[in-house]
Amino acid sequence: MEDTKFASKPYVLIVDDQEDIARGLALLLTEIGVEVMTTSSGGEALEYIMRNPVDVVITDIRMPGLGGISLLQKIKEYRPRIEVILLTAFGSIESAIEAMKKGAFHYVTKPFSNDELLIVVRRAVQEKRFHEELEYLRETVNKSYAFENIIGRNWRIQEVFETVRKVAPSRAAILIHGESGTGKELIARAIHQNSPRAKHRFMGINAAALPENLLEAELFGYKKGAFTGAEFDKKGLLVQASLGTVFLDEIGSMSLAFQSKLLRVVQEMEVTPVGATEPVEIDVRFIAATNIDLEKAIKEGSFREDLFYRLNVVRISVPPLRERKEDIPLLCSHFVDKWNENGNIKSLTPGALRRLMEYDWPGNVRELENVVQRSILVAESDSIQPTDIILGNERLPWLAEAEGFSGITYDKAKEEVFRRFQKEYFSSLLSKCNGNITLAAERSSITRTALHRIIKKLGLSEDILNMRDSVSPVTSK
Repeated sequence: MEDTKFASKPYVLIVDDQEDIARGLALLLTEIGVEVMTTSSGGEALEYIMRNPVDVVITDIRMPGLGGISLLQKIKEYRPRIEVILLTAFGSIESAIEAMKKGAFHYVTKPFSNDELLIVVRRAVQEKRFHEELEYLRETVNKSYAFENIIGRNWRIQEVFETVRKVAPSRAAILIHGESGTGKELIARAIHQNSPRAKHRFMGINAAALPENLLEAELFGYKKGAFTGAEFDKKGLLVQASLGTVFLDEIGSMSLAFQSKLLRVVQEMEVTPVGATEPVEIDVRFIAATNIDLEKAIKEGSFREDLFYRLNVVRISVPPLRERKEDIPLLCSHFVDKWNENGNIKSLTPGALRRLMEYDWPGNVRELENVVQRSILVAESDSIQPTDIILGNERLPWLAEAEGFSGITYDKAKEEVFRRFQKEYFSSLLSKCNGNITLAAERSSITRTALHRIIKKLGLSEDILNMRDSVSPVTSK
C-alpha cells in the first residue's frame, strides 16, 4: 500500500464508548502521523468539535446518549466541512447507508481491516482539504486571480491582467496572439469593459467565417444597387460600432487584397461602403486576434507587414492551458459554479482533478469548460468522479449507442450506458492491476469497500480470479 503519511498533521477525533477500541484506533492512526483525540460519548465529541479544529470524526453508531447518527447530524449542522466516518456492526449497515445520505463520508464494518480503515481516513482527509482549497479558490477568484471572466493565478496570465489594466484606457490598437480556445475574445472584451468606450458597442467579427466579398460588405456597408440583392443602403459594422471597440478575430485568414483595404481603414479611420464614392468617418478602437505566427506569414508573403505594425501597437500573448496547469483547479471551480444548474454537483473528487491535471488540453480552456460541463451532466453522485471525465477522443458510448436505446425511457437508457461504461472502465483498470483490488481502489480514488460493491454489481468477481491466476501478484508502492 502507498505511503499514508501526510504533509501536515490532520486532526482526527475518535468517538467510541468502548475504551479498548478507541485506544486501538488512536494507536493505529498515530503511526501514520495523525493527531488523534478520543472521547467516549457523542455529547463530549460535540463540545470538543465546537472548540477545536477537527478534520475527520470516526464514530461508532451505537452509543449511550447521543448516538453516531445524531452526532453526524449535529456535526453537519454546525461544522459541515468535517468528514464523518461511521463504525458499524453488520446488523447496523442499513442505518449506516441511511447516514451516508445524510452526509457521512463512509462507513466501516466491524471487524475491519487496518489497511481499509487507513485508506478511508486518508481519503476523508484529502476530501476535507480539497473542499477547503476549493472554498479558498472561490473566495479568491474575484479578488486576485480574475479579470472580468478571465481566470488564473499563473504568472503569465497575471501579466496579461496587468497589461489589460495598463492599455485599456488608451486608444492603441492591440494584437492578441494565442492558440484556439485560450480566451482571446474574453481578453478583448475585458479591454473594452475597462476602457472609456465601455458604454458603447463591442463588435466581434470572425474574419474566417465570411467569404471575402461578404466580409467587405458587412464591415464597410453598401449602397442600394451596389450588387444583386442590395435593395437598400446598409451601414457597415464599423460604422455601427462608432465610439466602441471592434474585435477582428482570425485576421490571418484575410486575403492580401482585403488586408490592403483594411490597412487604409485603420490608417485613415474612414470606410468607403461598397458602391459609394465618398468615405464615411469612423471612431473605433481595433483589437485583432490570431492563432498563427504573423511574422512567419509576413516572410511567406501571406500577410502585409504594414498592416501588422498598425495592429501590433500592443502585443498580448495568451499562454496555452498546458503551460499553466496550476490554474486548472481554479477554472474547474468556476465552471462547476457556472454550469451546475441544479446545484447537485458540489465539487470534483481529487481523483477527477488529478485526471484533468494530467491531460495536455489541445483545445485549451474552451475544451476544459466543455469537459466539466459534460461531466456535470453524467455525474451520478454529488461529486464528479474520475469515471465521469471524458477526454479528447475517448469514446462517448451513450452517443454511439443512442439509437439502440430509443425504445426505452431516458433514465433507463442513461442507467444502462453508465453501467456499460463502468464495466469497461473497471475491467480495464483491474486488468492493469492484475486483479489487485487495493491497488485498483487507490488508482481510481475510491475506497476498497466501494470497489467491492461495484465489482459485485457488475459481476466481475470471476474475471478477477482469472486475472490473479494468470499473472504474478502486483503490489502497490
